[in-house]
Amino acid sequence: MAINFKARVLLELGAELISSDAVAIYELVKNALDAGSKRVEIDINIALQYSAYSQLEESLSYLINNEENDSGFDVGKFNTLVESCIENDACEEVKSRFICAYGVPSSAVEALHNLRAAFCEGGTIVIRDQGAGMSLKALNSCYLTVGTPGRLLEKNALIQQVDQADLKGGQKQPPKIPLGEKGIGRLSAMRLGHLINVKSKVSGEKSWNWLQLDWRPAFLDPNLDAAELDFEPYQQWCSEEEEGESGTSIFISDLQSDWSSEKVDGIINNDLAKLADPFKSVLANKFIALRFQGKPRKIPHLDQEPLSVADAICRARFDYDEKGNPQLLVNVNYKRYARERTDHISGDHLRATVREEATTKKKKLQLIDGEVVAKALRDLGPWEMEFHWFNRGKIMRDHNDLYNRSIKPFLKQWGGGFLVYRDGYRVYPYGERSDDWLDLDRNALAASAYKLNRAQMVGYLRISSIDNPKLYDQTNREGFRDSYDKEALIRLLRYVILCVCRPFLELVERESNPPVEEVVAAVEEKITGSKQKAIASLKEIKGRVPQEAKSLEVVMHHLEEVSEAWERAKVRITSFEEELDQFMHLAGVGLMIEFIAHELTRVTQDTLRSVSSGKVSLDVVEAQLKTLEKRVRILDELSIPGRQRKADHDIYSIAEMLVEFHSSKCQRHNIEVVLRKTAKSKLSRRVEKGQILQILDNLFSNSFYWLVNRYDQREPAKIVIEVDSSDQKVYFSDNGPGISEERVESIFDQFVTTKPPREGRGLGLYIARRLAEENDASLELVQPDEDGMYRKFVISFN
Repeated sequence: MAINFKARVLLELGAELISSDAVAIYELVKNALDAGSKRVEIDINIALQYSAYSQLEESLSYLINNEENDSGFDVGKFNTLVESCIENDACEEVKSRFICAYGVPSSAVEALHNLRAAFCEGGTIVIRDQGAGMSLKALNSCYLTVGTPGRLLEKNALIQQVDQADLKGGQKQPPKIPLGEKGIGRLSAMRLGHLINVKSKVSGEKSWNWLQLDWRPAFLDPNLDAAELDFEPYQQWCSEEEEGESGTSIFISDLQSDWSSEKVDGIINNDLAKLADPFKSVLANKFIALRFQGKPRKIPHLDQEPLSVADAICRARFDYDEKGNPQLLVNVNYKRYARERTDHISGDHLRATVREEATTKKKKLQLIDGEVVAKALRDLGPWEMEFHWFNRGKIMRDHNDLYNRSIKPFLKQWGGGFLVYRDGYRVYPYGERSDDWLDLDRNALAASAYKLNRAQMVGYLRISSIDNPKLYDQTNREGFRDSYDKEALIRLLRYVILCVCRPFLELVERESNPPVEEVVAAVEEKITGSKQKAIASLKEIKGRVPQEAKSLEVVMHHLEEVSEAWERAKVRITSFEEELDQFMHLAGVGLMIEFIAHELTRVTQDTLRSVSSGKVSLDVVEAQLKTLEKRVRILDELSIPGRQRKADHDIYSIAEMLVEFHSSKCQRHNIEVVLRKTAKSKLSRRVEKGQILQILDNLFSNSFYWLVNRYDQREPAKIVIEVDSSDQKVYFSDNGPGISEERVESIFDQFVTTKPPREGRGLGLYIARRLAEENDASLELVQPDEDGMYRKFVISFN
């Protein structure tokens, strides 16, 4: 038995599934573009707003349904009321059509009938194109068939054609891919109005093909079967001049919402201006011609001038190398300070960026497996992203007039994050103010430093049907369907913004601010100079006006108080700098204690399990207690920085102690650790033992993470520590994925990491380098391997 369905299913696919009038218009414009039209005309004419019509219609219906006769109905007064509701800015032709259809009714029943007819005559949205058009047969077989696969089959054929051309070694220019594929876009017209007339023809035909779709019965009767909607196309002869024409016009009436000038402006600025990619060309959306109430409305273009004022530009490109391995290239240009950074991320580092979401909060339930998302990188396909960032506060302070005149309205229209474009046309709703799909605003509110929120960002993300076939649109046009590819894309974009761009901007800001010592000296000079001038002036006044001596002494007293307050402030600044050093030490200790606490928990739990099982032996307990003793011994070395003192220590012995500390973890993960001397003599230095432990432990922690999480585990994991007393150096290396050349220095910056958020904060190497400097040493990467990746750190003692 065939499946039967009610007509209201069609209403759900059209009027209910489309979220806004703007999206409905977009769907119809897309159909016009898929038909090959170079120009799309939109005419909106409103004689009577829907809200006014609804109230008038409701009052008449109530009167008719509740009164036996309309003797109490003043038809003349009602006619005057209807006339007063006609829009003042409606063009004369539309007003005339409305008035003619309404006529001069003499009863409530006639007034209701005429009002309904006049509303349909006087309120229309017409969308015209000059595309291929449809024959009578196409109207019957395609337009009246919901879910036609024509565009989908065309799209799949073109993608296959491109794939074959690539294999043969040459696709000169990618073909134009159809924007639609579901076969239901035409139903979006019923979101705008319930009565639709379609007029279409193919070039060379001698008649126009017409189809009237009256959806009102389906809205009135939820039990109506779809089969009872019987729409029959018909033909009307065209003139000789029209025989060569082709195209389709859709006339929509019985409109279901108000259409004010403000609403039309909103759709123009927020939707039509962004329909085709405006970052590619200022003429991108000039194919749309819109008229409201008979008057043309201009479709604005993206003004490039405000973009030149942006403080920073971030560009990212995701693609594949010659071996088909995914790679991410990120470039951040902080134009305000003429600083630039480029990151090339691939291999295990790239997989790590998407293994977890870019948040430090641990979710109670992990719905998406990180490894599966990482594997999705192979299928995601190339994309490119660019955004311009405006520091509104600084622009307002430096160029207030420019901000109010140009930047503020520009950000109001174009700000909001990334506009997403597939094959050059927009994917809804990305880029709208209400859609924070990357969760950037919540992150900005929680940030303690920079507020990198969507309102300050203007940019785009470009994808394509050919390169990104698994990024499907939802049927309701509300973004991509949930998938591993979508999740991988979101995590990559958040990594670019929150883990590369924002830390770099913050770093440049910090480095660009003058040192505290310079600020203190400048303030000291100003206060001293101003105080001396003020005292000289007061003495001069006292000599000339002796009777004011008492008042002048009060002022002198206040000056002394200001000087004393400044002296106290200098003492506080000095102690604050000392406290910062303390905090830096404690942060390093905290990172190490995290690992120790985890190990203590594991060891104690293992011991308890052994005791609970009843199979415990003295050897097992002894082994666990020895492990506990190692952990506690390290904790004892990590005393509070203020209690630590520099003393002569054998660096090899410190390294040996840490190797022993990590021995059980190395065994669990099959990691070989080699510790050796390159000379017989000791490398003895005057250092703080706990700080050297922290430096080496950070290097251990990084190696553990990357060795354990390698994609290619065929080669046994290995860590090598060489203590060279002759050169006064300690070399630390592993056979993990390594670090690319462009990141050799940036990894020592604060908050720079490619680890997932809960695995790394980007502070370890920054603190380790600071600790090395305090112990008369340096920490850096040296000697790239044959593949160009750096895997060896060196601690060089001065």
